[in-house]
Amino acid sequence: MIGGSLGQVVKPDDQATRSRILAAAGELIVEVGWANVTTRLIAERAGVNNALIHYYYGSKDDLLLQAAGAALAEEGEGLLSLVSDGANVADALKAVFDWVLAVDTHAPSMVVAMEATHRAVRDERIGEFVQTIWGGYVDTFASAIAEAQRDGDMRPDLDPSGLALVLGALMDGLFLYRLVIPDPEMGQASAVVRRLIDLLTEGNK
Repeated sequence: MIGGSLGQVVKPDDQATRSRILAAAGELIVEVGWANVTTRLIAERAGVNNALIHYYYGSKDDLLLQAAGAALAEEGEGLLSLVSDGANVADALKAVFDWVLAVDTHAPSMVVAMEATHRAVRDERIGEFVQTIWGGYVDTFASAIAEAQRDGDMRPDLDPSGLALVLGALMDGLFLYRLVIPDPEMGQASAVVRRLIDLLTEGNK
């Protein structure tokens, strides 16, 4: 609790409370949008008072960034595992794009990602946060591409970082298309993406 019988501030260290606050913030980003989340709403959802929010997380913006980071990290682990678990770079890239073309665009982590990206346009701090997340994905793709080039499994005449950036942008574009177009038919797009990956992974053969 905050406040003691002798006027002292008793600072709780309750992981369960921290987790409730973090979860409440993430849920509210999805339900009402980043800009409309308030500490009052978070406190009501988590069943705590505002003082605990500031004690544990400093400010509402700090809390929302951590909530977004938690949601994106959970989703990102699954996505990046597709790269590391693939038998070869072609299979890994196809698995990643299959995920992009099938993922539920209204899943909480996806909504949080879009909310953060939208806010990043006008908020430098959120922009840096999104760039860090995005940069991690691109670096992972670039490393996998460079390794495949060394092994002769991918065209050697393409810069790994540049190709990773282009593939990442294609992923984002396909996701955004699915986000704004209700129930799009993605069969043809999937076939084109798979053929593109086959062309990129011809290697030195």
